[in-house]
Amino acid sequence: MTSARAQVPVPEESLNRLRDLVEAESGIVLNDSKLPHLAAVVRGRMESLGIYDAPDYLASLSDGEGAAAERRELVSTLLVGETSFFRTPAVFRAFQEAILPGFAERGFVHPFPVWCAGCATGEEAYSIAIAAIEGSGGRRAAPVVVRATDINPRFLDAAREGVYEGQSLRDLPVRIRERYFESIGKGRYRVADEVRRLVDFGEMNLIDFLSAPFHSARYAAIFCRNVMIYFGSDTTRRLVERYYEDLFDGGVLFLGHSETLWGISEAFRLEQREKIFYYRKSSVERAVPRIFRTVAPGPAAPRAANPPLPPALPAADLSPAMNLVLSAERLADGGRLEDAVAVCRQAAALDPACPEAEYLTAFLLRGRGRHAEALYHAERTLELAPRFVFAEIEAAECLGGMGKAAEASLRWKGILRAIDGKVQLPRLSVGAGISPEMLRQYVLSRLSGDLSRK
Repeated sequence: MTSARAQVPVPEESLNRLRDLVEAESGIVLNDSKLPHLAAVVRGRMESLGIYDAPDYLASLSDGEGAAAERRELVSTLLVGETSFFRTPAVFRAFQEAILPGFAERGFVHPFPVWCAGCATGEEAYSIAIAAIEGSGGRRAAPVVVRATDINPRFLDAAREGVYEGQSLRDLPVRIRERYFESIGKGRYRVADEVRRLVDFGEMNLIDFLSAPFHSARYAAIFCRNVMIYFGSDTTRRLVERYYEDLFDGGVLFLGHSETLWGISEAFRLEQREKIFYYRKSSVERAVPRIFRTVAPGPAAPRAANPPLPPALPAADLSPAMNLVLSAERLADGGRLEDAVAVCRQAAALDPACPEAEYLTAFLLRGRGRHAEALYHAERTLELAPRFVFAEIEAAECLGGMGKAAEASLRWKGILRAIDGKVQLPRLSVGAGISPEMLRQYVLSRLSGDLSRK
């Protein structure tokens, strides 16, 4: 039975003040879709403290000896630590097979120092260590040393214990599970000592890191995956600047699949392996200003003349992620492109199965000449929605922009065939008023242009 205290309402004014407090404390931006979660967490904290009034709880966050501790507890409780070992396996293959050998060629000294920022309950940090051991072929006892940090002390306690349910190991090959994990019964596994000794866990608030003194470069790689999607653009920009300073020349930065440095920093060089992108620091790049520079947009997909914005449907009729995507489109139409991309990242994090979040990211990136990144997000859209014809158009445009005319031509021909079948249009203004015939004429014009350049 739910207690009466758990039903205490949290007024909207108090929620907004709490949202501002969370952002000031942690940098985490909570959009309107996250307010019910915030309210539930606050009610739980009030119940545990024996507080029955929201203003009294707000006072407890600002007054008294325990205020700072309670602010940390509130932020920690808000965070979701769902993860698994080798999440997005291609990231760790790239790290093991391409990045680590490259460090050795660049003269980096073993053990390579790696920072896993926002490590949650430790699965990613241990995955980095395992990938490094595998990559060294057993030739080195300590190929890396991983500094793993998180804001949530309970997550860190679980990480240090190194004991996980079998579900966390679901992406692991049997050979990896048998070598690096010990079954301790009841479907639970403990990380092997040879892995645990390579990882050091510690508490860190990235907002505090931003105000800490600068140090000389000290990391060969930084993993910060699916962390910055919760930050505002200014916080993200400052954090990336600090990461740049903390990396050795030639070091790499890994972000989440829906994250990009577009509009954030031009100091890194984008590199790709398979369908995985990462960012490399190079001393040559230091002359490039670390600010967003406007790039003339490339050709746009067909649009109806002066298309209206999609109708403002009630929030209940659309998913929270789709509402965020529509907000991002409005931001882009208003010229706020950096904010639009940031909101798309939040939408993709909220619902990884929302194709419009990936598509609009691709559309915005290509418009600023970031063809390789845009192609990645266009392909992500098609993985989620194979009949999403506008994502096919983005992919073809990107291939053309990258100088891959033959591949682009094949994509255009495939789009022409697809138009005669059932296609999916985006629930965005870019798809408003578009008919199959308009699409066909546009594709024919692009094909004609490609052929004339051969």
